[in-house]
Parts: sequence; C-alpha cells; structure tokens
Amino acid sequence: METARPSPRPVLGVWALLCLVTNLPYARAWLLPPRGTRFLGFFYAIPDVFNYLSYVQQAEHGALLFFNKLYPLPHAASLANLEWSVVGWLSAALGSQPALAYRVFGAAVTLALVLATDRWLRLAGLPGDHRFAALLLVFTGGGLGGVLFLRLGPPAWRFLDLTSGMYPFISVLVNPHFAAGTALLLWALWAFHRARDLGGELLAVLLGSCLVLVRPYELALLVGIRGLVVLTTQPWRRWLRLLLPLAALAPAVLYGWSTTVRNPAYAVFSAVGYGLPPAADILLALLPAGVLALAGVPLLRGAHGLPERVAFATLLAWPVTVAAVLALPLRFGLQLAVDVGLPLLGLVALALARFRPAVTLAAALLLCSTSAVALELLLEDNPQWYVPRERIEAAEALRPLCRRGELLVAPPDIGLYANAYSACRAYAAHLGTADSRERAAAIRAFYAAPPAGRLAWLEARCARFVVLPDDGERAPHLLGAAAPYHRVAQASGPTGRLAVYASDEPPACPPGAPAAATPQ
Repeated sequence: METARPSPRPVLGVWALLCLVTNLPYARAWLLPPRGTRFLGFFYAIPDVFNYLSYVQQAEHGALLFFNKLYPLPHAASLANLEWSVVGWLSAALGSQPALAYRVFGAAVTLALVLATDRWLRLAGLPGDHRFAALLLVFTGGGLGGVLFLRLGPPAWRFLDLTSGMYPFISVLVNPHFAAGTALLLWALWAFHRARDLGGELLAVLLGSCLVLVRPYELALLVGIRGLVVLTTQPWRRWLRLLLPLAALAPAVLYGWSTTVRNPAYAVFSAVGYGLPPAADILLALLPAGVLALAGVPLLRGAHGLPERVAFATLLAWPVTVAAVLALPLRFGLQLAVDVGLPLLGLVALALARFRPAVTLAAALLLCSTSAVALELLLEDNPQWYVPRERIEAAEALRPLCRRGELLVAPPDIGLYANAYSACRAYAAHLGTADSRERAAAIRAFYAAPPAGRLAWLEARCARFVVLPDDGERAPHLLGAAAPYHRVAQASGPTGRLAVYASDEPPACPPGAPAAATPQ
C-alpha cells in the first residue's frame, strides 16, 4: 500500500478523457439536430429523466421539499433530494437550462466517482504506475452487449450492459443520477472503513444517510457490503462494535420507507414496477468481467495486511450483495445492479497489476467495445431523443405562464416536457405510472371529442391550460364559440402548428379535483 501522497494526474487524466468522450454526443446533438427537431437533452429513459426534471424545476424556483406532479391528488411537499436540489440551483444559475445543468453536475460527480475508485484500488495495493491503466479499464470496460448488438441488431435493450448502467461508462454517458449514487456509496463505504472515533462514525453515518436523499437503492448496498466486509475481515469479538454504526442509519431508512413506499403521492411508480429481465440477460451482461475477476482472484492472494483485505472484501462483497438482491422477488432489483461492473473490473485491474501496465491497457482495449458501440448509437439521428421542435416549444411557452399545481391538458409527450419546464402539472405525462394507460386513453378521447365535449371535460377537470392545434384566437372550432379560453402562445414546426390556450380566469375548483368521465 502506498504511503506517499499520490499524484492526481491519473485521476484527472481519466476524468478529463471521460468528460470529453461522453459529452461529444451531447454537443453534436445540441448543435446539429435534424432539421425541424430539438434535442431533448438526454438519450436513455426519457420519461424517467424528465420526471427528475419535474423536481429540478421546483428546486430551481426555491423549493427544498418537492411534490409529485404525477400524483393527481393534492398532497404536501415532503420529498427531499440533494441531487435534484443541486441541479435546480445550477439550472437557475445557467438561466433555466436543466439539461445543461445535469451535464455540469455529471462532470462533478464523475470526478468524485473516479477519485473514490482510485482510493479503493490504492488501498488494495495497486502500484502507482498502474493507476491510469487501471482506472481506464474500470471506466471504459463493459460486456459483450456492443458486439452482440452489431451482430444481432436492435433492439439494443436486450443487451443490459449496453443500456442499463451496469458499467460506469454507461452511467457517466447517459445518467448522472447513477454516477451520483455510486460515488456517494463508495465514499460512504470509505468513511465507514476509516472511522476511528465518534467524529469519523458520524461522518460515515451522514454520508450513508445522504444516499436516501440521492438514490435510496444504494443504502441497501451500503448495509450489505459493509456488513459482509466486517464479518469476513474482522474477528468476531469486534463485529458488534463495527456493525453498530449501521444501526444509526435507521432514521434515514425510516424516512425513505415512509416517503417513497408508504406515502401514496411518491409510491406511484411502485404500483407498476419495472420487473426483472431474464437471469440469462443479466449473466450475459456481466460474463466477461465476472469471469476475468474470478480468474484473477488467485493472483490476489498473498501476504496482505488488513487494509488490503478490507479493500478486496469490499470489491467482492458488492457483486455478492447485488446477486443476493436479484435473487429476491423485488420489483426494482435491477436498480441495485447499477455500476456492479465497477468492482468486477476493479478486481481485474488489481490482478493484472502483477504484469506491466501495458497489459492492463490491452485489457481495457479488449473490453471497451460496448462503450464504443454506445457512443456510436448516440451519434445517430434517433427520434427517441430528437422531437419536432414545436412539441418542446409548446411546453417551454408555459414556463412564464404556469403557477404551481395548475393543470395542463396536452398529449402525454408535451405533458412530460411541461412538467419539467414549468410549474404546471400535466394531466398525462409519464407512461410508467399506475393509471398512465387510462389517462393516455382519456387524452386520445379528448382530442377526438366534439368541441362541447372537450370544453365540458376541461371544466370538470378545472384545467387552466390546454394545448390544441393552432386554430384562431379563441379556438371556436375546437372548444366551442363560447369557450372561456384564449390563445397565449404558439409553436410551429414540421408537423404543424400548436397553440397553448389558457382559461380567462383561474378555475374555481381546486387543483387535483376528481377526474371527469371520458369526453363524449
């Protein structure tokens, strides 16, 4: 284990390379979108990411506790999230640019993640001249998904290492939310390992508790990994003393459970769940790194002190904990597998440290095919992340008009964007909620209904805003000649013209009134 102060160059070099490579698709998409389209600012899991932005929007306007725009009934704002607060403050400083703010945030958490990984690898005895190569392997390696995609073709979602964030490169590339949770997990584990007194234990508990305020899934990983490390590296007489600080995480667990599970306003997604992919797909995604890690374990045996044993145990306990969770009938088990490739590739890098750094660099080259294919995919003009510009502009037009909780009726995609860019609450937005199908069907019926039926439905729902095809100042052909709605904004693009209409006076009934019947 190194005792001299390590050079920051390997960490900064890998971090700079990651920032450059992973931001190239974003720069290209923002600067050169297909004609008539706008880049959404994100590539994967668009509904989920825009749901993040609905909370970022609230933070941008000063909220510390958030309410759920996807929940139809009035409820108190009680959800806290450090990530969304920080991104909201950054967005406000950048002039209401939440997607750009997320790229800045992503660069910061990537640096924290690379620093934490480097620290754990050094604790395990990684020689100083291997640090750059080892970090490059950990942060560019992947599975066979890229090669299989080139061979078998789409859909890419079949190949989990290409799409699900099981490896750090994909997390950094497409979802800073994943990178933030993993970085905080590694630093919390480090704090528990380094705690020597009450102050150190309090810091560890604080960092662990913050996981609930970023990505609650990682809190389960923290407890599982730390518990296994203590049980496998410490004499049994010390178990109680070392595991006791984990009990101090109970308030954080209670807050997370009461807010995101028991509170119906925030448990809306758990009513559906995403389910687990086939076990064969999970094993295939982790096969190369897992096999190499297991093959390298014999090379890691030797006369190591306790710090090295703790580092090895931490890297091994991570995938073991994930495997145990995936074996349980949990709807969100795959969420805990985010970045599980990091400890596996870390073990590979440590095993290869017995050879010259060039061997590790060669391994990084052999395992980077998934990362290269992911970059290639994001450089395509895919309609999943390029949309007709009028769809985005209609949502952005609501930013100065909406007040908190006012209801918007619009197609689900525009509703999703409006939740992110304005204080409005869209009637239909995210397609992953329990009643999303019913709401989407009601929206289709609304647009197919005659003017009188549309107007009655809007008034029954107390809708303040509605997006309609652009058709005159008061839309007589769309809502009826006497409709108390007037046009407040317009947007035009390759698929037509849209108009945002607002009621002449705020609806008399409160937001969140019971849903009206389908328009007739």
